[in-house]
Amino acid sequence: MRWRFTRTQVLVSIGLLFNIVAALMTNFYIDSVSQDAHQLVQQQQANDNLIKQTWLQIESLERKRELILALVSNEAQTSQPIPQTVQELLAKDLKYWLEMGEVPSINLSNLAALDRLVSKVQNQLRERIDNWYLQNIDLMGAYTDQMSTISSLRNLALFLQMIGLALILARDLSRPE
Repeated sequence: MRWRFTRTQVLVSIGLLFNIVAALMTNFYIDSVSQDAHQLVQQQQANDNLIKQTWLQIESLERKRELILALVSNEAQTSQPIPQTVQELLAKDLKYWLEMGEVPSINLSNLAALDRLVSKVQNQLRERIDNWYLQNIDLMGAYTDQMSTISSLRNLALFLQMIGLALILARDLSRPE
């Protein structure tokens, strides 16, 4: 037995094949690339949150610096030492923020050393912010590339569907009336 296909059957079969290929592209490959693009956006948002939190840390350190300057300035003007409990609380707080074991006592002679320590930590935090920002720029570039790929693939899938439907409709147009 020999297989015989008419021209109409071949066109309809090719049309169906194009539609199946377009559906498979959409359901598997395009969805996968879309998920990857979404992960890039999530990473970028996480970096943005880290940048905001780190800026808050820098600002908080600046407030600590201002407090130290105010306390030392008050001590110099009034000739009264900073109360021991205030020094202990501030030293404890600075240990946490400056991530060090011992903090120099808070007085005029140690003001420059304390200022350098605060500046050093602030610069380290700014360095982290710069790294996250540069990483976000790279993520935006990768996201743009993926979205371009997704757009091209969707256009190709749509083209295949249109051609497939046209070939299927050719069957109806080829019938004699």
